[in-house]
Amino acid sequence: MADIKVDFRERNMPLLRRHKYILLILLIYWPGLFVLTHIPIPQLARKSGMSDKTMHTLAYLGLVCVGWFSISPYKKVDWRKVKVWLALAVMVWYGAFDEWLQGRIGRSADIHDFYADLAGVLFGLVILSIFNFWQSCLIISGVFIFAVTNLSMIDRLAGMPWLNIFFHFFGYAAFTLIWLQFMQRYIRLVHYQWLITAFGLPAALLASVKLCSLLIGKEIWLADSATALAAITAAIVVSYLVCRPVLRNSSANHRQ
Repeated sequence: MADIKVDFRERNMPLLRRHKYILLILLIYWPGLFVLTHIPIPQLARKSGMSDKTMHTLAYLGLVCVGWFSISPYKKVDWRKVKVWLALAVMVWYGAFDEWLQGRIGRSADIHDFYADLAGVLFGLVILSIFNFWQSCLIISGVFIFAVTNLSMIDRLAGMPWLNIFFHFFGYAAFTLIWLQFMQRYIRLVHYQWLITAFGLPAALLASVKLCSLLIGKEIWLADSATALAAITAAIVVSYLVCRPVLRNSSANHRQ
């Protein structure tokens, strides 16, 4: 009976700010993905050096996560719930329809692309069934940063050096902001501890990604690392200034 009451309250809750933002992202991401899969393959995608199957996996990983958050932004995936299986069915049928339609408009319909779509969906649902909202966002954003850095060649795209700089700045800034949101909710620290911890995980991600680049023989550009560090620092400084009153209160409580 208690579970029924909780579900009823959730269904009748007004949309909170997080939910509104997620719905907006879904309304942009899904139609954008549909357009990109039904026009001639963009030259940027051809030249990126990333495997077509990797692109499909990442695209559907993002789609299933945004889709799940749009219907359940505050709970993990619970495989006992009907809506999880409905979400999975929608993703599978959409992936199949997407490939079928591509074959009707002059693009190739590839069963292996569908398998890559399905892999992205299942990978996303597994993450969402283990981790909460902010943890999932950290993992997924980290996966995207790793994949684009080490499985593509955007750093070598002729005539578009700005693209790599753009990716490193906004990718690491977004990851840092997600990490700071997680810290705000689950980690209570005083000023200097907050600053050290805030910098720690994004810097560790950057170091891990670049170390992997070295191991696979990919050239490391100093400008990329400098841009990522600048993005991390900017996100932390701005957030610190905004959250300083909260940190001051936490510090006072800690002394008491």
